Amino acid sequence: MSSNIPLSCANITDRETRAASDALLGEQLALGPWTARFEQAVAKHATSNFGIATNSPYSAMHIVLESMGIGPGDEVVIPAFAFPATASTLISIGAIPVFADCDPRTMNIDAVDLANKITDKTKAIIATHTFGNPAGVDAIARIAQEQEIPLVEDASQAIASQLRGRQVGTFGRVAIFAFHGNAQITCVDGGVIVTDDDGLAEQCRLKRNHGFASDPTMGTDELHLVRTDELMQSTGHGVRLSEVHAAVGSVQMQRMQEIMQKRDQVAQWYMRRLGGVAHISCPTIEDEVQMSWDGYVVRLSDNFTREERDEVIRGLHRHDIGAADYFQSITSLPLFAEHAKDTPCPVAESISERTIALPFYTSMTQREVDIVGQTLELMLTRGTFADA
Repeated sequence: MSSNIPLSCANITDRETRAASDALLGEQLALGPWTARFEQAVAKHATSNFGIATNSPYSAMHIVLESMGIGPGDEVVIPAFAFPATASTLISIGAIPVFADCDPRTMNIDAVDLANKITDKTKAIIATHTFGNPAGVDAIARIAQEQEIPLVEDASQAIASQLRGRQVGTFGRVAIFAFHGNAQITCVDGGVIVTDDDGLAEQCRLKRNHGFASDPTMGTDELHLVRTDELMQSTGHGVRLSEVHAAVGSVQMQRMQEIMQKRDQVAQWYMRRLGGVAHISCPTIEDEVQMSWDGYVVRLSDNFTREERDEVIRGLHRHDIGAADYFQSITSLPLFAEHAKDTPCPVAESISERTIALPFYTSMTQREVDIVGQTLELMLTRGTFADA
């Protein structure tokens, strides 16, 4: 029987549609009032002085690293258990990703291994909040401060998460939030950089818009200027966020509390449905963490091989239930083998062989959670799941 339960989907209402239409009919389609509104909303949420919107979280990371002066030969310590985009970005600018292993409970960077990976060439540390969990980021921030190394918070998966009442995005020199279609809060696709460093904020603004302080082709108040090249202050990239995207993001930010409450309810349904099921470990969330659920990722017991985990995922797919192998350890990916050969991360590599991302989205129902749980239990039945 077909279930048709996707891995994720955005929660878009008439409010977002009307805002997008308003932006589309406006005089300025980029770097206009909606972008300013969106940036201010995200910066205020993160208690930061500055917000800089880009067309994706990956372009946001790129211009942050460039603006910090990171380039060829510089080492940056990053988590091994993570989406590989940051590692790719570092390689693209000539920097060297140094992989740190993960904590087996939280799946975030292990602070002890991080400290061991720091060298005289380390120019930055990038910490992620895996699947929305910020546990341990305070220890990482202390190491960064003691070593006088800038900490970049990759908060892409964790907007609205808190650790001991402190918002993510406030632990480092700069933080990046993601607003792609699968994120808790979406603007269809986009990223926002937040920081209190005015110099860094200015460099990021320049780099997202080809190095222009402002763009006379977009602002009607500057159309009288003839020498547009005089506004160019640095090299940069064309990674602006459109006004349409910013309008959707602005409305989503206004709906944050509603969205987070619904997602927390879905997570609690999963906890009750799968807690205590043989061979499944649900996410470990400490009492000091207020969780913003990016997704719901379970881990199979050590009895399962990677191939058996993959077959469980295929079984869910045969029932039209979304599932994925989030994340593969970056150190196990052939594209990064050359950079990973001297930085073994056995915990990340072991865990990544048994993780399964289950369907998770704001409008998910308890019935859908029950169907996913029932089907997953069926797939885990030894000797029968391959043919179920």
